[in-house]
Amino acid sequence: MVCDTLVYHPLVTKLINFLDTTAGREKLLRLLQYLCRFLAVQQGSALSRQLQSQFTVVRKILRFLKPLNHLQTASKVYDQKLIGDSIIRGLTIVKNLCYAGYLTLDQINLLRLFNLVPVTQFTGKKVPRYTNWFWFFGLVSGLLLDLRNIQISNVKLQEVKDSNEDEMTKEKQKDFIKATYKEKFVATRRLLWDSADMFIVLNNLGYLSNREQNVALAGIVTSLLGLKDMWKATKST
Repeated sequence: MVCDTLVYHPLVTKLINFLDTTAGREKLLRLLQYLCRFLAVQQGSALSRQLQSQFTVVRKILRFLKPLNHLQTASKVYDQKLIGDSIIRGLTIVKNLCYAGYLTLDQINLLRLFNLVPVTQFTGKKVPRYTNWFWFFGLVSGLLLDLRNIQISNVKLQEVKDSNEDEMTKEKQKDFIKATYKEKFVATRRLLWDSADMFIVLNNLGYLSNREQNVALAGIVTSLLGLKDMWKATKST
């Protein structure tokens, strides 16, 4: 009876459903990767460094062909020419194309690690740097997108304050304000998330020279944010 209660508990079911998705496993491995990176610096552990490398490789495998997701998203947004804000639409397209480029080049890095492509000046040094540049431009697009969403939310809130009570009932006005504040919170949270990832990529590119543990901590924070979103989206039944 106790065993059945545990096995069929909604939380256990949700955990199983979460781990049953490729995205869920990839997000969890990202957290472990940055945790190992942090421990490798703090403790000087060779095991932590080795685990970090292994988690990195497995993540690259799980993301195989993921560029197609971003290309499809960019194509769908492009086709919606009469829908939504044009700036948001354009930034979303650019962001997804940059991430598609980032993940495509990362597949070359994976093939190099498996010795399926030769290690040359191009594949060994230039491709990893180009990969980070695509990630960088994807994040720049994301930051601009976050700022635009915050701006739109502020405009909506101002319009509600300036509107007459006849145009919108108090109850509807309250619901609208609540929904708009929620949109603003999501955009602000995403802005902080993208900023932390920007901190990581700027260190990867050599434009910042922060200590390794600070970069690892930024990765831990963004990984936890990603896991939280994935967990919320996972069904418990």
